[in-house]
Amino acid sequence: MRRIRIGERGIDYAHVHASRETTPLTPDDIRRRVSEFEWYHRLDLGHGIVTPGSYDLRPLLGHYGLPEDLTGKTVLDVGPGHGFFAFEFERRGGVVATAELPNWIEHDASPALHAQFEAAGAAGNAYHQGAFGFAIAARQSQVRRHFCNVYDLTPERVGTYDLVFCASVLLHLTDPLRALFALRKVCGQQAIISTGIDKSAWIFARPRARFVGRLNGQAFWLPTVRCLEQMALTAGFARVERVSTFRLKSVDGHFDTPHGTIRAFVS
Repeated sequence: MRRIRIGERGIDYAHVHASRETTPLTPDDIRRRVSEFEWYHRLDLGHGIVTPGSYDLRPLLGHYGLPEDLTGKTVLDVGPGHGFFAFEFERRGGVVATAELPNWIEHDASPALHAQFEAAGAAGNAYHQGAFGFAIAARQSQVRRHFCNVYDLTPERVGTYDLVFCASVLLHLTDPLRALFALRKVCGQQAIISTGIDKSAWIFARPRARFVGRLNGQAFWLPTVRCLEQMALTAGFARVERVSTFRLKSVDGHFDTPHGTIRAFVS
């Protein structure tokens, strides 16, 4: 489960941003600057440098059903966090872009939580966009960044992609079905969707979702896998394929959330 803690207000970004630095960072630069950021993902930045992220997803890659070879394929990572999957798609040969919120205050949350994000001030940008931008520069990555709310994804805004990937995002949205409508609009071939799920034995085989929202909470809906599959079909995907269920656990053990992954195909 994504830990969302900080916020930023009033940032004006270009519609798409490549996050390039003119001079490549040296290993000493990278080591020095890693500590400037709070990290969501553990990332390999090269030169033996790994970020101290809250989640180490390397042992869990098999649960996401990623294609082994993405050479020549276009990929959109929706809600990339600090870029673990975006960089993995790039490593597998994909031409990768991300879709991220224009600023932290646009998170789909209660007014009470928005007030906390506003109060956090400039630290929000460092966490939300600065860390990932630094990682792109450190890795000399070609990942491109779109700043667009998930609900607003359209071909005109961000283009269309062979593969659309969305992991640990839907549980943080008040309207996950509306988000799936938007994902379908920009998906050319298939989507991989992974989110927190309800594994209660008595409803696991039913298309149900459990509401877990609260005033200061950052998670809302935990569907069963059957529900997630039906939502994808309702969003306009032609067929779905179940990939896995697993536990997504933070490094410190504070968060331990059952997850499910599906593939959804356009045809």
